[in-house]
Amino acid sequence: MSSVTKTTTHRFIEWSTYVAVFAIALVLLAGMISPIFRRPLFDDRLQVSPGEVIEFKTWQLKPQLIGAMRIDVDASFNTNRWATYELRVLDKEGNLIVSALKQAWAESGTWREGGESGTWREKDVGAALDVRAGDKPETITLAINILDYTDTSGQPVEGESVSFRIRVLDGVVDTRFLTPGMIGTGGLALFCVLSTSMLGQGVIRKIVFDSDIGGRGIMGGEDNLICCTLRIVADETSPRDLNVNLWLSDGYGENLYHQVTPVKLVFHKDEDGDIKKTTGTFRQYFILEKRGSYGFYIEVTPDEPVDETQLTVREQVKTLTEVWVVEIARD
Repeated sequence: MSSVTKTTTHRFIEWSTYVAVFAIALVLLAGMISPIFRRPLFDDRLQVSPGEVIEFKTWQLKPQLIGAMRIDVDASFNTNRWATYELRVLDKEGNLIVSALKQAWAESGTWREGGESGTWREKDVGAALDVRAGDKPETITLAINILDYTDTSGQPVEGESVSFRIRVLDGVVDTRFLTPGMIGTGGLALFCVLSTSMLGQGVIRKIVFDSDIGGRGIMGGEDNLICCTLRIVADETSPRDLNVNLWLSDGYGENLYHQVTPVKLVFHKDEDGDIKKTTGTFRQYFILEKRGSYGFYIEVTPDEPVDETQLTVREQVKTLTEVWVVEIARD
């Protein structure tokens, strides 16, 4: 005698997949909330001559859990010039705490090739510096100066100054690493999802060019989820639904379970819009409490349009969501 119970269960969900998905959510959340912590401190333009040091902002830098103070600088000067400038962070006595050098340049010219010609212009003038406080607040002063200003031949340029657009923000989160973080965690999550759907040990795998298919194998046992999958390929005359008749038998050929399930088909069209084939997938999960030999036999009706059926049965599978299970216990 056998008893059949139909229920839904989450016992076989692979929860580690959701850890990777949660990591993506954390990266997205970090990118979304990072602008909340920003506070503008300074935004102005300065004219600086070579050899001149200009202090432009004094600020009490405080320790903070999230973010740092960022100094963004964009230089502006004549074409075909090179300028080496320095960002300085000074303490309240005027001593240098940290500095950053930038070799900025802007060049242009003409090109000729194959009887054609044109002009080009390239530049690299921007720089940024992030500063965070230590264990206690500290008063700092920000300064900028030009160490070197030359033309493309290396000759010093006299009588010209450099314009700087300087923006200082506090509480800035460096989001440059969020994009690679998103790509990395996204790839990990995709790998986990795909690997979860492929987990399990194959017991039956059979392909026939007919509507009737079957197979037998050793499977079952407690806490062993079995997945029976049928892939259907039919021609253009198929109705929108096909009926999948499934029979499950034990090692003696005794019928343990039978169900009829309508399967909706997907119609595939060619470039001209004509239907070239239809496909459908049937999937059913089982728990067979007693391990032994079991046979799966499937008949697809109506059978006239069916060109191919592929039966796959795997055990020890994992799922991503709660699934509907047919549980069969033998006395």
